[in-house]
Parts: sequence; structure tokens; C-alpha cells
Amino acid sequence: MKIGMSLTSSYPIDQDSLKIMANLVEEVGLMAQLGFDSFSLGDHHLTDNHYLQVLPSISSLAPVSGNMRLLPLFLLPFYNPLLLAEQLATLDVISGGRTTVINALGYDPAAFTAFQTTQGDRVSRFVETFEIMKLLWAGDGVTYRGRHYSIDAPVSMNPKPISRPLPMWIAGSARPAIRRAAKMADGWVIAPGSTPDVAKKGIAVYKQAVSDCGRGMHDMSIVLRRDAHLGPTSTAGHREAQTLFKNGYRGFGAAELERSLVVGGPDECIAYLEDMESAGVTEVLFRCALDERERALQTITTIGQDVIPHFRR
Repeated sequence: MKIGMSLTSSYPIDQDSLKIMANLVEEVGLMAQLGFDSFSLGDHHLTDNHYLQVLPSISSLAPVSGNMRLLPLFLLPFYNPLLLAEQLATLDVISGGRTTVINALGYDPAAFTAFQTTQGDRVSRFVETFEIMKLLWAGDGVTYRGRHYSIDAPVSMNPKPISRPLPMWIAGSARPAIRRAAKMADGWVIAPGSTPDVAKKGIAVYKQAVSDCGRGMHDMSIVLRRDAHLGPTSTAGHREAQTLFKNGYRGFGAAELERSLVVGGPDECIAYLEDMESAGVTEVLFRCALDERERALQTITTIGQDVIPHFRR
């Protein structure tokens, strides 16, 4: 199993934005030293907090990322496919062929209004953007006719990505999204709040859909996004995480908090991952549930020193 981090991009407005970026540089450098496989940054817009936008942030972090894969997440309905294809190809060049793109639909009504589109169009815009980018990366003289985008005169873009093809994952929890991932993408990304039982049912749906599409699982990734707080011991980890259960966390319900949040020490985390690995998960992306500086570094260090070595044996 590969192990990476989904790094927090959203921070309180009263924090210093330069310090936020410096902290991310420190975290990515630490992860590179500890042997993490990858790191991801998310995509939201028009938030009340500081929100570090994914493409410039992940590009600036590439030089300190060692051999880790870069996993930028994009809400595709908000992007022009030609421009995004060019920018992602350049990111893959910058990283030396270490880019994998996570693609999602988005859900915030205010963002759809601001970008002058609608939630009703989001699936069709997603599909067209996805298809156009893959065509541009694969060859020259691309034409396309869709509902939202048409390319009548043949176009080409360069440089092409170093990775040919550039890996593309699709995130989503609804069955249509899972089937879309099986048909179009190179992997499916499971939502952070999915309980293990829900995730396992989704994996079964995904595997069947891959088979129905005439594709093989050997080339597919099943990626588990999971929020976690880990301490050096189980007692310490549980004690420090009590605030999450007392005050609530990211809108998670009781079941998601109890069964999806990974809390405690290294042994509990390893057991959790072994169970999900047996269900078919190939990669996990942890997110620090407690993102205060000391606690976040503690979780990253515990995973790097005590969890990753178990899965390298």
C-alpha cells in the first residue's frame, strides 16, 4: 500500500499567509525525508478563510518534494479544458513526470454561480473537460464537439506531459461517479467521510464497473482519503483527539467520526490500513484532523516513522 498526505489548504483569515506557505514547505520536506509516496492539495474557491490555490501552491512545493507524486485536485466544471491541460502538462514537466490528477465535480452553489455555470451542468462539463484534456495530452491535431466546448479547427499543445498517459483519478461517492471512474479514469478516490462498510461496498461497485467496461484492475488505483490524528501511543492519540468528538469535525456524523476517523497510535492505524488493503485499497491519503502546527507534525512524523515502514516490509 502506498501512503501519502492530503495537506490542508484552508486556514483562518487571521493567520499570516506567508507563514502558512512556509509551514507547507516544511511539511512537504519532512514527508520527503520520511518516505511518503505522495501528497495532495485540494480545490475550493471564494472561501471566507485563506485558501491556497492548488496549481501555484503545488508547483512551488515540487522542488522540495523529493520523489513523491504530486496529486493536485481540481473541480473540473470550473476550468477551461485547454488552459488546464497546458498547465497540468507543464506541472508534469516541472515535477519530472510525477503528477497524477484528482478530478471532482464540486458542490458549493455559490461557486457555481460565481463561475457562471450551474450544478445541473456540472457532470457534462466535467466529462467534456476530462475528455478534451486527455486528447490534447495524447496527440496533435485535436478536434472535439460537445455541448459546452467545440474545437473545430485542429489544435495541438506542447509540451506534452512527461507521463504518457498522464494518470487521472476521479473522486466521488455516488454510484454514477464510481462508474464514471471505472469507465474514464485510472483510479477511484473514496470520500473521507465514508465509513469502512460504505467504502467496501463502493469498492465492490467499482470493481464490477471496471469489469463491465472490459478493463482490468491491475492498472487501477483505489485511493482512500482518511482523516487522522496519531500520537506516539494510543493513549496520547485518543486523549489529544477528544476535542474532535466533543466539538464535532467537518460535518461528520457520529458513525463517520467513530469509524472513519483514524485516531490513536501506530498499531491502530496499521490495523485499520491492513483491513482496507484487504478490501482492495491500493493507496491512502491521510489528512491531519488536528491541524495545529505541533499536532499536524506529530501525525506526519508518526505515520512516517511507525506506519510507513510496516508497509515497506
